Amino acid sequence: MGGFRKAEAGLTIILVLVIVFVFLGWLFNTSQRECRSNKDCNSDSYCGSDFSCHSYPNIQKTVVQYNFLWPSVIIGIAIIIAAIIFKWNDLRNKKANHKHNESEETSKSYY
Repeated sequence: MGGFRKAEAGLTIILVLVIVFVFLGWLFNTSQRECRSNKDCNSDSYCGSDFSCHSYPNIQKTVVQYNFLWPSVIIGIAIIIAAIIFKWNDLRNKKANHKHNESEETSKSYY
């Protein structure tokens, strides 16, 4: 039974040493950090996820202004052309009837 106690003591010492090394590594890691929050950095910087201060990026917005004048002119002309195409027969018949009526009126008035 005495052999098991030596194994337990060695295992306990190894476990304590591992815990001490982990704690020292954590302590060394936290001491190397430049910042923990934005308060630790300058007013023009922020604390990043890598625990170092970074300056704020300069973001420029580009405003795009669209000019719809020429597309609306093209659409308007297309609508007018479509209306003329649909009414083409009616317009041609009116012109033919109007010319026919004028020729009849002028010929009747002279006799």
